[in-house]
Amino acid sequence: MTTRRRWLPPLLVGCGMVALAAGFGAIMALGARQPPRPEEPAERIAGLHPDQHPDESRFYVPQTARVSHGTARLTFKVAGRGESSVRDFWRTYELKGAPPRTSDSSYGDRAAGHRREISVVYKKLPSDASRLQREHPVDNRPATITVTAGPT
Repeated sequence: MTTRRRWLPPLLVGCGMVALAAGFGAIMALGARQPPRPEEPAERIAGLHPDQHPDESRFYVPQTARVSHGTARLTFKVAGRGESSVRDFWRTYELKGAPPRTSDSSYGDRAAGHRREISVVYKKLPSDASRLQREHPVDNRPATITVTAGPT
């Protein structure tokens, strides 16, 4: 019995040190600067980076994003239901005017010091889609949004 008691304090000290080291490691990992996401430069050029819209709590994640010769091109997919719609995209990024209501329409403005063009292509509904779905506002249908921004 005395042998067990002799090892108990060093064991508790060892466990405490491991717990402290794990806690310190977790704090350091949380405080470490995260590497930028690959789409961040394109979002910044296009004026769509979350830091450029501090009042918003949610954002759209681009499916593709690239920068070539200073021009950014981002592609977003919206589901057309719930909070994923062209109308919500317009609201989230504080775009002026109403969203385009027809496919292949575009909207142009200036953002982050660059000329920006936003085009919307709405997904065509099948002919056997329900009447309710066909009557749904077009800017709430599934769509692909392409944003191109760069120097003029």
